[in-house]
Amino acid sequence: VLHLSQDAVYRRLRGDVPLTIYETKTLCDAYNISFDEMDAYKRGSVNFSYMPLDRIGLNFESWLRGLRDGMRQIKAMDDAKMIMSINDTPIFQMFNLPHLTRFKFFFWAKTYLKIPAYEHELFKREKIDKEVLMIGIEAHNIYNSIPTVEVYSPETLRGTLRQIQYYFDAHLFEEPNYALELIDNLTDLVRHMKVQAELGRKFARGNEAPSAGNPLDMYFNETYIADNTYLVKTASGSFVYLTHNIMNYLNTTDPYYIQESEFVLEKLMNNSNLISQVNIKDRNRFFAGLEKNIQEFRQKIEADIANY
Repeated sequence: VLHLSQDAVYRRLRGDVPLTIYETKTLCDAYNISFDEMDAYKRGSVNFSYMPLDRIGLNFESWLRGLRDGMRQIKAMDDAKMIMSINDTPIFQMFNLPHLTRFKFFFWAKTYLKIPAYEHELFKREKIDKEVLMIGIEAHNIYNSIPTVEVYSPETLRGTLRQIQYYFDAHLFEEPNYALELIDNLTDLVRHMKVQAELGRKFARGNEAPSAGNPLDMYFNETYIADNTYLVKTASGSFVYLTHNIMNYLNTTDPYYIQESEFVLEKLMNNSNLISQVNIKDRNRFFAGLEKNIQEFRQKIEADIANY
């Protein structure tokens, strides 16, 4: 990379000759290393990494590949565990209903990011490509195998419901009744999440629940969760993911930031009710509230279809 002789390289490796600023920059660029991250961590200043939009590819398949590959990396680490605060969309749980995931991506790409390829497209009923479906299934299976702690609030899925309502009102569904199918998918998702909470284990919808493994600790926070934070803890260290620019994420290994994120998540859990395996009253109340929200949206769209 530096176009140096072998002797010159060895002198730098031994520390006999220091790297110049130019050489340091060249190596950092060549191996995608952040020079800032090699400096001492400082409170109040955090370095984040992210996936540039052009590398995501801005299509459903490449976006799913990014999620799957990230889950693979986490799974490969010893004693991996994830703690999540979820303010609206449980994206990994949505893999249980692939068309919901497809709708979320379509909405982000067309309505938020205004990607030209989606400009004149309507959301329509179509089969998901088998290869794309397999990527999503693999990502979901990896997620299921990693122990997670997940904190939800009454706002869960409200954003998705409003997106479906918006597309219906804006005539962006090829068939108006498809809005009802997506809403019914949300009902199916909520009921499957409830079964997982009752058992304290994750599994794919339509499959039998495992007799062991796939642990899930689910919490219900009765107020409001401001953001999606994913804290990953492993035997070799921890890191944090934050949702970013709608369909992207930031991640960091900054120890101070991780320490504070873990502190906040612990306080959030302390102020929430554990509803997996125990506390049937609060569990039923939480999921009944979600179903009520969904049915109210469904009734409104049913009435609007009658006058469409």
